[in-house]
Amino acid sequence: MIKITAKHYDVIIVGAGPAGIAAAIKLAQNNIPVLVIERGRYPGAKNMFGGAIYRKPTAKVIPNFWENAPLERSIITEELWLMDTTSAVKLGFSGVNFSKPPHNKFSVIRSKFDNWFAQQAVTAGAELLTNTVVIDLVYQQQGLIKKKVSGVKLDSGTTISANIVLLAEGGQAKLTLQAGLRDKLKAEDFRLYIKEELALPQSEINSRFNLKDNQGAIIAMMGQAVSNIIGKVGLWTNRNSLSLTIGANLQKLNEHDLELQEMMAHFKSHPLIQNLIKDTELINYKSLTVPDGGYHKLPKLYDDGILVAGNAARLVAGRRGSDLAMLSGIYAAEVITQAHAAQDYSAKILKIYEQKIKNSFFMQDIKKETTINNYYRTNPQIECMLSKSLNNAAYKFFDTGFISTSDKIDQIKSETLEMQPLPQTISDLFYTIKRWSVY
Repeated sequence: MIKITAKHYDVIIVGAGPAGIAAAIKLAQNNIPVLVIERGRYPGAKNMFGGAIYRKPTAKVIPNFWENAPLERSIITEELWLMDTTSAVKLGFSGVNFSKPPHNKFSVIRSKFDNWFAQQAVTAGAELLTNTVVIDLVYQQQGLIKKKVSGVKLDSGTTISANIVLLAEGGQAKLTLQAGLRDKLKAEDFRLYIKEELALPQSEINSRFNLKDNQGAIIAMMGQAVSNIIGKVGLWTNRNSLSLTIGANLQKLNEHDLELQEMMAHFKSHPLIQNLIKDTELINYKSLTVPDGGYHKLPKLYDDGILVAGNAARLVAGRRGSDLAMLSGIYAAEVITQAHAAQDYSAKILKIYEQKIKNSFFMQDIKKETTINNYYRTNPQIECMLSKSLNNAAYKFFDTGFISTSDKIDQIKSETLEMQPLPQTISDLFYTIKRWSVY
């Protein structure tokens, strides 16, 4: 564990993920004393996500980061597979220009990237304390009733004071709850994910995914692959491995009495997936709970002496989480810098942070996701029904036989209508497109 050099800092950041480190770098660059506290042995040790970071938000923190960061591949291909038991209808795009600087997004392994990212904060002047848990917030009385957050208490019993505490603590957000900034969360408020990293030589990955050099691909899947419940499945190509993730709403898992390990095994047994992962070796396994997004679930993001960022603030829109975390960290650093200049860390000035978040471009996607999630809750079979319908239609359409194309299309229409009424199918298609457009 790295020893700290002071008992007081202008800023204490809880969590060394994308939000916390982005804020730390910006603050250190402005010569503001900042301490980052991370519960893992090193940044990234306990973190997990699908596998991609986005160039534009990351470059706002470290310009030209792709020249030195431990990146896996530059993503040029993105696909969505609507899967049934033996087939998949595929939608996608490949753009070779994305393989050239400045690129678009990259697959990364968090244990490598987060550790490197944190070291950039240390180089800029931030202090990093690892393998340490913040168990409570410390308050300073202001008047008879009002209290201001004035530091943190560590699991060692040590208390460290600060002018402001930034909570970038992740989805469980225990300190955010203790601060009274959010309500107690239920199973329906979380998604549980597991991830397998499967070793595969670079040349074999390139061959199987039609890539070359350090080009990469991301494939998202829905339908039969997630055992007839609304879940998310993804495959990311790394330099010498594949990342497979599968996740679903905790409440849905409980209702259907499903285990993610069983769902992963089911997913990997699909013939199309078997072709992609054959002869691989499991080299890493992780699990993680993340917020199930939605505008109405956002906590209060500020109070006297405290801000909330990243997953703790439930800033998730589809697959976009790490980049929104970085942006929230940047916004937090900007407002903290203003507060530092004014020597005013009250809610009056810190509310500017929440205004920045709620006026951001990504808040539109978070609001849209709320509407979509409400539809999915009342129509839980939407993706499986749509996937089955499309795959049945595709099998019928591509089957060669002694029937005219117009008669074939009429048969497809008739069989589709037998599955469910046309208005329901149109509505399902509309909301599925809306859901995946967020991605």
